[in-house]
Amino acid sequence: MKRYIFLSLLAIAFAAHAQDSYMNERITNGSSDVIGTSRYVGMGGALGALGADMSVISWNPAGIGLYRKNDIALTMGGLWGKSSISEENRGKFTFDQAGFVLNMKTGGETCPYVNFAFNFQKKINFNHNFYADNPDTHELSQLDQVAELTDWDEGWQNNLAGMALENGYFSVKKNASGNIYRYNETSTSSNEYTHHSEGSLQSFDFNASTNINDRAFIGLTIGVDNMRYRGWTYYREYDLGGVARYDLNNDIRVSGTGVNVKLGTIIRPIESSPFRFGVVVETPTWYRLKNSTLFDLAREPNTLGSRIEPWESKLKFNVRSPWKVRTSIGSTIGSTFAWDVDYEYAAFAGTSMGYPRDEYADGSTSGNVKDKAMNQFTRDNMRGTHTLRLGVEANATKNLAFRLGYNLSTSAYKKNIGFDQYNLNSAAMDYATSTSYMRPGNTNILTLGMGYHSKSFYVDLAYKVRHQKADFYAFDTSYTNTNQELIPQFVLDNPALADKTIDPVGVDLTRQTITCTLGFKF
Repeated sequence: MKRYIFLSLLAIAFAAHAQDSYMNERITNGSSDVIGTSRYVGMGGALGALGADMSVISWNPAGIGLYRKNDIALTMGGLWGKSSISEENRGKFTFDQAGFVLNMKTGGETCPYVNFAFNFQKKINFNHNFYADNPDTHELSQLDQVAELTDWDEGWQNNLAGMALENGYFSVKKNASGNIYRYNETSTSSNEYTHHSEGSLQSFDFNASTNINDRAFIGLTIGVDNMRYRGWTYYREYDLGGVARYDLNNDIRVSGTGVNVKLGTIIRPIESSPFRFGVVVETPTWYRLKNSTLFDLAREPNTLGSRIEPWESKLKFNVRSPWKVRTSIGSTIGSTFAWDVDYEYAAFAGTSMGYPRDEYADGSTSGNVKDKAMNQFTRDNMRGTHTLRLGVEANATKNLAFRLGYNLSTSAYKKNIGFDQYNLNSAAMDYATSTSYMRPGNTNILTLGMGYHSKSFYVDLAYKVRHQKADFYAFDTSYTNTNQELIPQFVLDNPALADKTIDPVGVDLTRQTITCTLGFKF
């Protein structure tokens, strides 16, 4: 592992191209969205106490225990994000859910039903397009940071710093002490950034649940996650004369699997009352993933043959997501109205990252090597998230229902994080192919839904708008800060860059979704 000042590489669905605390949060925080059956989405995912829906299998496994019939359902629809380009507002097809419930009558009075269920469901949708162009970079360049981060004593590196070094993007000079350092001599006026991505984090859930005297419902779900991500990013800088200096292109693929266990219960404490409450504990998800990124630089984007041959950066890594606990309350009023309130706490400061031991030359073929530096950074800078879900359902007629839901999910990042003080001896930084990062705010979700149910067949519709804003940085400028105990050597060697910073670009990550569920109960 080599010594780097931390790049603070965050991303909305992998906008940055190295593994770190921020990316790990993004790939494990499925609670920051609501995806599933249209009834589940229409109520904002607030079914932890009401249950009796296919998608509750991943939120409160005990909800499957309320089924008294077999059920088959699938959900599909379309989503689109906020973009100034008309082609990107057309929307994309999405297949969100498919599953079944088998209801088995035991014939007993204490435990009249035992249910088994399987459900495929998306947890996170990585279909994103956004642009973050900065019209004034205050003469700072991405290559300033790359030059400052480069570990010259360690030699050649298979990352962005290595490519920039090998292809002459830095000048070689000596400081007053005679030590060689690299300096990016050209100042910039502005930059452009484009991000496109697709794929999803999918969950395959297997459930067993039971009903005890219609007063207590207990369920267990084993979840197997499947990660499939593909992303393309483009970054361009302009010099003070407005001439394009270079392009940086990244083609990123992330794939792998994970496993978790969820145990839940729903209790109806008063026999004569429909009021009920639920409690759920979800274990961490243990992920085994791999990242493969093709990246290249071009000095003259408009000149044929000027592009550098792409390099490939590969990394196998393990992530353990945080423990999660959930509570919920809900009730019904006759057969006309139902309500539910859910709360989740996820301890993201406990997220852990490591690497397969067989990637190291110690003769071992199993186990995990923890990234102590990255994990300590996570503990210092991440915090637990709070998710609140509210949902109501009103039956206008015997067959027609209307639904309304709301979600609030807090940010996992502490406020006023100072990136300048972190020097990480992390192997993940050896594979950094970009310097961009993003700091997202809280997530707000509003949902509307309706459904028609006959004796056996049902169809549900849902509309969801997910609203989130973020500050985007093409690169970090903490290395220019002289107001710290140890002034970075790079600033001492390049005093003209001292205390300069770039302003963030505001990014609107709002997305909308329309889904339809077709189901059959028998």
